[in-house]
Amino acid sequence: MTDLVIVGGGPVGQWVAINAKKHNPALDIQIYERYQEYQRSHVLRLRHLATLLYAKHDHSARESEFFRDVMGRTLTEIFYQAAGHVFIRTNDLEAALSSYARDLGVKTAYQKIDQPGMAMGLHPECRMFVAADGAHSQMREHLMGSSSLREYPLQYVAEVKYQATGPVRKLEFLSDNYFANKVIPHMIFEYVGREKEGVTPVTLRAFMDRKTYEAMPEATFKKPLTLNNGALPRSLADSIQTYMDVRQLRAGEQAIPESIKISKLTLSMYAARRFAQMDDDRAWFLAGDSAMGVPYFRSLNAGFFVGSQLAYIVSRGSLSERNKVRAYNAVRPLDVAWEFTTARSKDILLTSYNDFRTISADVPWEFMTWDEKTAKDLQSLAQKRQEPRP
Repeated sequence: MTDLVIVGGGPVGQWVAINAKKHNPALDIQIYERYQEYQRSHVLRLRHLATLLYAKHDHSARESEFFRDVMGRTLTEIFYQAAGHVFIRTNDLEAALSSYARDLGVKTAYQKIDQPGMAMGLHPECRMFVAADGAHSQMREHLMGSSSLREYPLQYVAEVKYQATGPVRKLEFLSDNYFANKVIPHMIFEYVGREKEGVTPVTLRAFMDRKTYEAMPEATFKKPLTLNNGALPRSLADSIQTYMDVRQLRAGEQAIPESIKISKLTLSMYAARRFAQMDDDRAWFLAGDSAMGVPYFRSLNAGFFVGSQLAYIVSRGSLSERNKVRAYNAVRPLDVAWEFTTARSKDILLTSYNDFRTISADVPWEFMTWDEKTAKDLQSLAQKRQEPRP
């Protein structure tokens, strides 16, 4: 008999399964995942605290192995560095989580489930279902309707993902990053992952106004643009290329040109009006991006926090399904308030930094700038790109 069905085998779906199983090893848990091959390989920032707060820890050898693989630290080290974080590829995190879940006895089937009735039809005996099928959750829409979300846009961004050969480092924030952001019209931040098999994933986020965003053609992770695409706004392309030039000169980075992919996205806060509800006498719970999303690399961490809460709730044998729905909805206002407040605070800091770097670039006595050699090298790289190819 299946006790819990999870639709969506991404990081949060796996995390819910792992924690529910650790709370109650007797639970029979089935995950349905659409893709056998991971579709994403971008860089995530996983906070240590996300793996601690509300999560169940059994201090087993398998748990220790998981933390070493993902965080590069033991659970004790993570506890004493709770404010820290690690950058990791999505597919590496999903691989580690799915392996851990499998070792705990969680079953995974690779099958597309696009409506609640399919999941309930496959498991008529099951009373609890989790929708962890992402921001554009079909489960949520079928269960709660098209107006189930409240969304608040914050920023407009071009996201640049590429691979670099060998190990690379981040730019020094108070010097190289700041200097670079003073000479380009678009503020850019960087996220550097861990080297694997001789390559390192890098993500750049270029912030722009709404007008530039709307002038940029549609570009998604699955259908991205290239840096030399003529439809890309010229000023945005120049900002991205200049920043990559800085990384080449100051961080010794050698980007792999064919790996460069550009997409656009709106950084928004959103939350479902409810996190759970009964449907045909079955309990349905939303998890991860299906329930709530916040920007600035908080979405995964929020998903882990709330997923740990959900795992505790669904594992309680003393509660009826209806009371589990009530309990999960009861924590929703606090979770949303905390995450939205944190996201807005970060957005205020981001806007303040953007104002500061714009103003400081125009100050005539500004002394914090490139040394003469770097300035000449940047100019040389820009001139070479303008030269006609033979």
